[in-house]
Amino acid sequence: MQPAKPKPSEVAAEAKRTYIPYIEQNFPQFPATSRGYPDSSTIRIKPNQGNQRRRLRIAVIDGGPVDVALDWYQYDRKNAERDIANGINRPLPTAIPVVNMANEKRPGGDWESGLMAPEENLSRRSNLVHTLVTTNTGYSHYPIPQTGGIYSPYVVVFRDGPDRYQVWKDFKSLPVISVAPVRRPKLDESGTRYSFDQEKELMKEKIRTVLRIAAANGHKELCVGAFGVGPGFRNPVTEIATMWKDVLFSEQEFSGVFTDIVFAVESSQTGNAKGGVTDYEVFKTQLSPSNVLPTYI
Repeated sequence: MQPAKPKPSEVAAEAKRTYIPYIEQNFPQFPATSRGYPDSSTIRIKPNQGNQRRRLRIAVIDGGPVDVALDWYQYDRKNAERDIANGINRPLPTAIPVVNMANEKRPGGDWESGLMAPEENLSRRSNLVHTLVTTNTGYSHYPIPQTGGIYSPYVVVFRDGPDRYQVWKDFKSLPVISVAPVRRPKLDESGTRYSFDQEKELMKEKIRTVLRIAAANGHKELCVGAFGVGPGFRNPVTEIATMWKDVLFSEQEFSGVFTDIVFAVESSQTGNAKGGVTDYEVFKTQLSPSNVLPTYI
């Protein structure tokens, strides 16, 4: 007989009572802190951060962003350690940042209740909330401004996702970029497009905010989920995937800034695209090489 599935509220209570204090006491190399960016338009990406001749590589993977980012980093680290052992002089890789679809008013959103949304699940798996409420300035990052975000350099993940919430033997750390997507915009009759250009443009600016915060902290790799998609935010998935493509490949500001970006989208997530295709299928199509690279005849 399989054990009963843990209740999210009990998992959250255990994290607050046991694991977050344990991390605070035993992992000084991962300080629980965060840095706020009230208006990303003030972030200036240095010209030398971009290499115009470097082509951005995009991948769409079936999976959750946190686990994909952690596995990606472990793979890169093993390769680097092997090269170093073979006498090749190269630096060790840095952790891969993941994007958090943040609640604009509350750190972790409703993570202490039973809500099964991405930020809430990550909060139960990690000390994310502790980092979001700990600042160097003494001022709260909340509410998150419309074009702002939060950077947490060391979020410690200590257990599996919501199927079991099994605690790991080895805790892992990764950076988290928290930006609040547009929440439940007005859509047209088809439910697949924005009704108002203002909400669409604000959502695109939030995508730019994610990229600016990543660049400002020296990251050239990034792991993103279906940002703004799902029952909590309800942005149209095809428009969101197209926005990422347009910002990354058509806007000069980000040209050459990043080397690799992975979109980790679970194939089980049903989207609001026509024909009942999944969010994963939409991202896979919109970000396929044939759609993002110019074709010459």
